[in-house]
Amino acid sequence: MYQRSYFIPVKKPKPPKRRLIRDILATALRRTVMVLGTLFLFSIITGSVISWMVVKDIEPILPEKFVLYMPVYDDFAEHENDISPYDFAAPPPLFREVIDALDAAAQDKRVKGLVVDLSEGAPLSLAHIEELRAALKRFRMSGKFAYIYSTSYGEMGRGLGTYYLASAFNNIWMQPMGVVSMAGIKAEVPFVRDTLDKIGVEPQFFSRKEYKTLFQSFTGREMSAASREEIETLVNDLAGQMIQGIAADRGMSPESVRGFVNKGIFIDSEALAAGLVTHVDDFEALKAAVIKEVDPKSTAAKIFVRMGGYINSSARGKSGKNVIVKKGADIALVYIQGMIGFSDEADVTGAENITDDIYDIAEDKGIKVIVIRINSPGGSPAAAESIRRAILKAQKNGKKIVVSMGDMAASGGYWVAAPADRIFALPVTLTGSIGVAGGKFVFAELWKKVGVNWQSVQYGDNAGIWSPNEKFSDSGTERMNAVMDSVYSTFVALVAEGRHLSPAVTEKAARGRVWSGRQAQAEGLVDELGGLDRALDYAAAQLKLKDRTALEIEVFPRPLSPVEKVFDFLEGQVAVQDALKDVSKIRPFLQSLAVQMNARTGLAYEPLTVR
Repeated sequence: MYQRSYFIPVKKPKPPKRRLIRDILATALRRTVMVLGTLFLFSIITGSVISWMVVKDIEPILPEKFVLYMPVYDDFAEHENDISPYDFAAPPPLFREVIDALDAAAQDKRVKGLVVDLSEGAPLSLAHIEELRAALKRFRMSGKFAYIYSTSYGEMGRGLGTYYLASAFNNIWMQPMGVVSMAGIKAEVPFVRDTLDKIGVEPQFFSRKEYKTLFQSFTGREMSAASREEIETLVNDLAGQMIQGIAADRGMSPESVRGFVNKGIFIDSEALAAGLVTHVDDFEALKAAVIKEVDPKSTAAKIFVRMGGYINSSARGKSGKNVIVKKGADIALVYIQGMIGFSDEADVTGAENITDDIYDIAEDKGIKVIVIRINSPGGSPAAAESIRRAILKAQKNGKKIVVSMGDMAASGGYWVAAPADRIFALPVTLTGSIGVAGGKFVFAELWKKVGVNWQSVQYGDNAGIWSPNEKFSDSGTERMNAVMDSVYSTFVALVAEGRHLSPAVTEKAARGRVWSGRQAQAEGLVDELGGLDRALDYAAAQLKLKDRTALEIEVFPRPLSPVEKVFDFLEGQVAVQDALKDVSKIRPFLQSLAVQMNARTGLAYEPLTVR
């Protein structure tokens, strides 16, 4: 029997006129915003391309005599891709460019001196400070002056390292009311095991060996004897290096510098009386003094040339130029920055991309030497092994491998460095850490405290080995120990092979211990002390060239164009928004958990807010 449909079309009533106007306005506003956003993005991209094309070819007209002026607001970038996409119009010089420019300026008769304007609190790494000091000494040996100015030295807590840099200059200027804070080095390690016990989180971690203390903050309640020995030795070595350097540069005895370090902080008049600074005055006074010394009839606008402008000038020759050569390169310069993993993310080196680059270089008959610049605390052993195998392939194809260690080349960073033909490290580099650690946090007791009951179904006795909801079983513990033993023994063996050391000598240098570059050289883990400039000079010597100024260099990973930087930045913004959306889904649980943690620990946790 036919039955009439109940879904009878009904004529919709007209919306109120006021609502209709509101909807029209809202739609118009949304579309306007979308158009404006598109136009804004288009203007950024086109503007970046035009600015890049114009700026990259600018060759400043330099006066017959001038003084280099280098303001330092932040640490230097090692690779072009580390520079913000908003800096494309006038990107700050790369660290390599600054060092090369200082060496070129030492031989440039037009350059009469250097003035560094150091922003108080600029977070320069100790490795960059060390390389800058060496370049400054070469610059001063040419008979030219180098002055530094800052409102204070170390007021924000980076005292000894900041003053270590300042001590390499002829004159140290400080603003009145500034302070020199050089109160030594203090390493503080938090231990949170008691807090984890209170909230019901159990850390289950394994390590090889006693100096591999990566997770000790979670597993222990105080420093182990090995950890204390390692940290004390490192702190004493780094402090000793800086005290010796300051004493030599300022014409003081090491004992007097130690006395200054023990006193810690000096007001302006005290610093001047002690010889820690040479002038207490403002920057205008420094400019006037420089003009009087170089050309009393000139002006600041004619006397001072910014370091970036000098680097952009091709009149200096090859040294210090922005070296990105697509064809006919003599060497490849490969940067490994941050943690070593399998995907390229912020502060992570993706092994797949790096290995692809190295395999491509291995097939390039024109490139004879690969210089690898490492700034990495380690990461995945499997990812590090992928890179190491690519390096071995390049060596098999006749390429020389030279490693330059920056601030840190430890654990997985040293795994990658081990097969190199020559390893350069700075005296202050942190390296070694030949060991392994891993495990998990177990939240089983925490879930009980907050009333969460997990249920599961599994196939396989160790299916839950990585589950944070249960402890390692006896079988799981045995498997974890097997992994630790395998990784450690492999690590020690490949270091012994790469460094041509006996197993006994390698084992002594291993055991998870972190060394300074100076200590690592004594242990046979490093060949020479020096920065990237020394490594590039060595690479040039392998090609029977004068020095690094004669090199054509191809940089990897490939530097991104300004447009690519903008799109990468926007891609990152989208990823952050997606992550915040995911977090917002569990907001009610996190707020409940925060309340429980307050009650259990007495700590003042604020409920998590995600916007």
